Formats: sequence, structure tokens, C-alpha cells
Amino acid sequence: MRRLSLLLLQGPASPFLKQVAHCVEQRGGVVHKINFCLGDALFWWPRSGDWFRGADGQWADFLKNYIAVHGVTDILMLGDGRPKHAEALDVARQIGIRAHVFEHGYLRPDWLTLEPFGMSSQSLFPAEIEALRTLASRPVPQQSHSFRSSFLTYALYDLAFHIPNVLLGWIAHPNYRTHGPVHPVVEYAGWVGKAFTGRRRSGQAAKLEAHYLGASHPSFFLFPLQLPGDYQIRKHAPIGDHYRLVSATMRSFAKNSAPTERLLFKVHPIDNGLSGWRRKILSWAKGLGIGERVDVIDGGNLEKLIAASVGIVTINSTVGLTAVLARKPVISLGASIYDLPGLTWQKSLREFWQEAMPPDSEAVEIFEKALMATIQVRGGFIGKEAIATGASNLVGRLLSDPDWLDPEAQRHRKFFRYERELLQT
Repeated sequence: MRRLSLLLLQGPASPFLKQVAHCVEQRGGVVHKINFCLGDALFWWPRSGDWFRGADGQWADFLKNYIAVHGVTDILMLGDGRPKHAEALDVARQIGIRAHVFEHGYLRPDWLTLEPFGMSSQSLFPAEIEALRTLASRPVPQQSHSFRSSFLTYALYDLAFHIPNVLLGWIAHPNYRTHGPVHPVVEYAGWVGKAFTGRRRSGQAAKLEAHYLGASHPSFFLFPLQLPGDYQIRKHAPIGDHYRLVSATMRSFAKNSAPTERLLFKVHPIDNGLSGWRRKILSWAKGLGIGERVDVIDGGNLEKLIAASVGIVTINSTVGLTAVLARKPVISLGASIYDLPGLTWQKSLREFWQEAMPPDSEAVEIFEKALMATIQVRGGFIGKEAIATGASNLVGRLLSDPDWLDPEAQRHRKFFRYERELLQT
């Protein structure tokens, strides 16, 4: 195994990066950390780190100099969409060092993703099932048990990250801007507002779930909504606007689906309510003349809804992969690593409404095993055991040689093939 000189950029709002640093040092490596805001420093404490407080235009030169001075061999960051992370990936390519992007797992729950130089439309994971057969024969991690997690802990960590930035950031790092689409105060206001409507939303969800899962439930397509500000939408989806994508999908459904079919939208479980999905979607449906065939559920059992549906329409949500693994028909409108022949629908959205077919079972097994053996590691960001396991497994992968890389993978993927159809619908 090679010796790491690892530079850490931003990570999750949890002690995860500190555990990664501990694992690297245990294996003889060196760790460097650049903080951009007080929230970064809080979750790195009591370790000391370096700071970048400059303007965005100064970041690339600062990073190049930092890498040269410290002998950095690898950079690790959470997600590839944050502006400084995206620029760091470009810098790493230019000067010839390794860069790694990690995120929540493509497989859920209890998995993390680790990919070189980017995810989704930037992924170097092989893009053809035949190329994955050899990878699928490799040993895969054992799944002995599930990790314990807590939404309360997640929420408290998130507050701990943002509050110092809001209160003192204007003094400590005046050039820093959050990567999120809205200010944290606005986001938390959305959560407060959503809390006041919790009982009503739960009642609506229970009623809809009973209707769609009942013994004589209607035939329906399920569209799991994502977060409008997510970089999976902003960077890895056609048009780059979740609202326009949903609106175009509804127009296609209105024109091309059978009159007996219904379309059920499921709100993302951590949507803060600012998206206004229910109001927007129901208004659009009424304007299209399909008001009686469209519903929005904020809650419900996802696995049961997938099982009961005719098929899944997604942009690039991991729910799409969950549905593929459940052998349900799936169409992925945006850049997703699982959007491959044999796994997802490869024809038009117009045809999907009437001809949706399930994936090939052998292709699904190959793909899942290849994922586990290469870019998925067991672990999580919340909970002591999940963090310890995830950090150790992630560092083990960092130290190994990714001999599965396919430099041509991006060229083979036709990630945005639905853009023209959606814009013209």
C-alpha cells in the first residue's frame, strides 16, 4: 500500500473526518485539513487545521501552492458540486494527484460511496454491464447488521455546524458562502413551519397510503422527489431545475399515459417544506386536466409504494437504484450511475408510460456486486459504530489501487438524452 499525504476539504456535519484522519495516521499517513468556516473547525476540533479565508477567485492558486508546500498526494471531499470542491477536482486533474469524492451510499442504508474525481455524470465507474462482470466476482463486504442512527443527532449536528457560521461568520470568514441554495436561517424557518403542519400532513399521508396500497389500489407510477437545491439536480440533471423537470414530466404523462394510470409524487423525507411541492404539483395537474389522476404524498412507506407501483420515474435519486434492485421498471431522466441498458428504461419517456419493462435480473445482480466491490463501503456519518466502520473502510479503499477505472465511462454514458424531449414536451 502507498503512503498517503491526504488533504481533507469539507465533510459532513459530524465527527466523520476526524475519524478518517485517525485511520490514516494509524496506517502511517499524514493528514492536512483546510477549513472554510467555523462549522468546519468545530467538527475538526481539537485538531488544528489551516484556513482559506480568501475570495473565490483566489482559491485555485491557494490550493495549488498548498499542495506543493505540503506534498499532498490525495484530496478527499464530500460531494463534487460545491464550488470549491468542483474547482479542487479541476486542480487535482491539472497537477496529476488523486482526488476522491465521498457521499451517502448509492446503496441504502449503511453504505457510503467513494469515487475518484466525481460522481454521476463525472463517474469513472464502468458504464457497460459486460465490463462489470469481472468486478462482480470480487469479494464484497459482509452485511452482518444495521447501524444505529438518529435523526435527532443529525439535526443537532446540522445546527452545530450552521449556528457559529451565522452568528460569527461575518467576522471570522466574511468571504465564505454556504453551498446550500438558501440561507440556513431561511432553511430552519421552513422546518419550523413544517413542524406546525405535521399532524395534518401525517393524516393526509396515511389516507393516501391506504388508497395506493389497498387491496384494490389503482395502477400508478411513483415519482420520488429530490431536494431542489441538491447538486444531483443542479449539476447532474438535464435543465438543472427540479421544478421544470417535474412540470415537463407531468405534461408527458398527461399526453401519453393511459387514462386509467395515476402519478404519485413522494416528497423527500428531509424536504424542509420551502419547495411547496404539494401546492405546485396539484396546481399544474389541474391546469393539465389530470387533477384527478395526480397525488402528492409527504410520508408513507417507500418500499411498499415501490412494490405496488407500475414503475418509477426519477431524475437520479438513489430511490431509482432501490427500485431497480426490487426489479421494478425505472426511468432515470438525469445522470445516474445505474442508468445502464439492462437496468433502466432506455427509450423515451413518452414510451415508458405505456411500455415500461422491469430490469434484467442477471444485470441487476452483476451491477450490485460490482458496486459493493469497488465504490461502496459499509458505514455512515451518524453514530459511533457507523462512523468508525465507514472511516476505516473508506481509508482502506483510499490506500488501494482503483484498477477498475474506466476513462471512457463518461463518453459511453448518454446521461442527458432526455433533455430535448423534456424541453419539447
